[in-house]
Amino acid sequence: MKPVFSLYRSMNRFLVVVSMLFVISVSVHAETFKPGQNIFVAYPAANIKDDAFIIGEVVKVMPNGDYRISVIEYIEGHDYGLSCVPMVKQESNSSDGVWQIWTDTTKLETEKLDYVVPKANALDLGYGKTHFIERNNLYIVFGRWKSDAPMLNVERLTQAQSQAKANGLAEMNVAFEIAKLHRASYYGDYGRPLMPFEAIEPLTNALMHVAELFKDDKVLKSRWFAKKRDWQAISQSTKHYFAIEAIDKLVRDASNQFYQEGVEQAGDDKIAALQELLSTFERK
Repeated sequence: MKPVFSLYRSMNRFLVVVSMLFVISVSVHAETFKPGQNIFVAYPAANIKDDAFIIGEVVKVMPNGDYRISVIEYIEGHDYGLSCVPMVKQESNSSDGVWQIWTDTTKLETEKLDYVVPKANALDLGYGKTHFIERNNLYIVFGRWKSDAPMLNVERLTQAQSQAKANGLAEMNVAFEIAKLHRASYYGDYGRPLMPFEAIEPLTNALMHVAELFKDDKVLKSRWFAKKRDWQAISQSTKHYFAIEAIDKLVRDASNQFYQEGVEQAGDDKIAALQELLSTFERK
């Protein structure tokens, strides 16, 4: 039988992950929810794609302020066993222990079990939904840049930086800044696509920006250059997760630029400068 205390051994991970949520929702966290109210239980992930949540009805407010809820809706795949304490809905009607009922902690049993969830993760339902939508929207913007969406301009990326800051995701802005420099290497004023040779110098400048980032953040540098990356560890840092993905794209596209037609018009000096700089980004 899985011991109950094992639920709490990894709670420190969640404190790190949800800390950014505290910063922007102090007033919401201060609210006390009552039995009968529906609440949003948030489990934000540093990489956003692994965000999870539970929508549930408050059954009881526990003595320590946590909430016993009846689950209405939730995201499958997240390991709720680290943060939820299961409780049988009607003790007298079941002889099964909770861990016999709840064997897969990535899924919540809604018929037989209630769950006690941390008060720190409980948000107003409307606010929680909106906040997670905003997080997902930022993830989509970043994904659109990675896929070279033609209508995504530098102004939209600047707007995304403001939205990231407002939603507790300011660490994404390192990646968005790289994205802006990358985008400006291929599109000029009024969205005019630059000629291949025109991209050489701005790509060089973008890589120089990354080189400065490496000087300031030795962990980022170490993680990016690692031959075998520890994505589990990287995914715990919003800054590093998105920055590494952004640098990967920048380096890859800059390397491919030499094969574009007419690139020689940039001049030997500028081409050589980009080639030399790219050589310092080789992962060995």
